[in-house]
Amino acid sequence: MQLTCLAIALFTLAAKPNSTPSTERGKAVDKPSGKATSERAQGEAYLAIHDVPTAAELRALSKAPEDLLMDIASDDRAAGLVRSRAVAALRLVPTLGVRVFLGNLVETKAKTTDATERLMVRRAAVALGWMAQAGTVAQIAGLFENQDDDVRLDAAIGLGLTRAAAAATFLRRQLAVEQTPRVREQIERQLRNLPTAPAEPDKSHSPPMREAPMRSGW
Repeated sequence: MQLTCLAIALFTLAAKPNSTPSTERGKAVDKPSGKATSERAQGEAYLAIHDVPTAAELRALSKAPEDLLMDIASDDRAAGLVRSRAVAALRLVPTLGVRVFLGNLVETKAKTTDATERLMVRRAAVALGWMAQAGTVAQIAGLFENQDDDVRLDAAIGLGLTRAAAAATFLRRQLAVEQTPRVREQIERQLRNLPTAPAEPDKSHSPPMREAPMRSGW
């Protein structure tokens, strides 16, 4: 009889649902959802074979392609080429968050010597140039401090793409110190395409101010 009762009790315990919270069973709530993981995998796979995507193709990958692209670009574990392509594709989704992301990238990595980061800031310079927003010119010009010729060359292209008259100031300043012929050539090309800023009036030759006529003594 005792053995029968013990068997019934053990059967009841085995059939009872596990009441342990999911957060204690491997912390399932902290894991990304299957949909997010799938979008990320599809995004990386797409960028691995597409250097120049379209906005429609990006929207087909995700409802918020800018978030997907910034996530890939920020992941050190992702392939360098894929990360750089994610940065380049951000020009197709020019939101405020994207502009801030790209601006921070070129400012914090302006002098980087890492090959992947150099490729990323080169793509960021061109993407920012396409967006041509306030503050973009100074951010792109900061890449002239990089020792890599290709980074400085793409910085010149990015400045030219802004079509901002203020970009000419930074281009001329760099041209005065640039030693690499192909970078100098690109700077000169971009200067030719930029609008000419209006010249400031020469105050040394300004006409004298007219004085009020003196009254006669009548």
